[in-house]
Amino acid sequence: MPQRLIGIDLDGTLEDSRADMVAAARKVRAALGLPVRADAQLAPWVNAGMDRLYRACFDDYLAAGDERPRYAAVREAYEAEYLAHVADETRLYAGIAAALEQLARLGSLACVTNKPERISIALLDALGVGRLFGAVIGGDTCAEAKPSPLMLAAAAERCGFDRARGQAFMIGDTAGDIQLGRAYGATTIWCAWGYTEEPGDAPDFQARQPGELAAIVGR
Repeated sequence: MPQRLIGIDLDGTLEDSRADMVAAARKVRAALGLPVRADAQLAPWVNAGMDRLYRACFDDYLAAGDERPRYAAVREAYEAEYLAHVADETRLYAGIAAALEQLARLGSLACVTNKPERISIALLDALGVGRLFGAVIGGDTCAEAKPSPLMLAAAAERCGFDRARGQAFMIGDTAGDIQLGRAYGATTIWCAWGYTEEPGDAPDFQARQPGELAAIVGR
């Protein structure tokens, strides 16, 4: 059997975590004494990368003084709050658990996400699938986040994957996932059930439902 590295995104690909991320932003704003913002105002930013989340959801706090210590305070408070409630509402998409079991039999699974690594590990474990992953690469694992190929390179190193002897895949629901995979030289698969209605870039394959993933990877 050829060696395979199977990188797969987290938010919008395996699960929908927006409700828990919005709740964390809302609670941290309250703890900082900031004006209430409707969830609809916070929601567009919670899956745009952690830096954009902090800058958009807490812009008024960051602008009220020296940004560097305020940014650090927001990051610390948000990560603590979110980690404590990482799976209150978050659930795997239908069919994902079975798809991951199938993929894990085909190669080394690596979660590649812009969510912080320790939070990603905690979420995967809470969802009951952490045991299937040989590596979890978060947005704070490498010097660069998506769409940098450094993330798949880090996953390959942790999984003992040799590019010269195997095939790499990147599965996700955003253009950033496709760009990352292409930059690394991986076969790219866009997931149609995620946060974005169109791939935004040209993937090698499109999966309309989770049950199609193993068939595409196993070809």
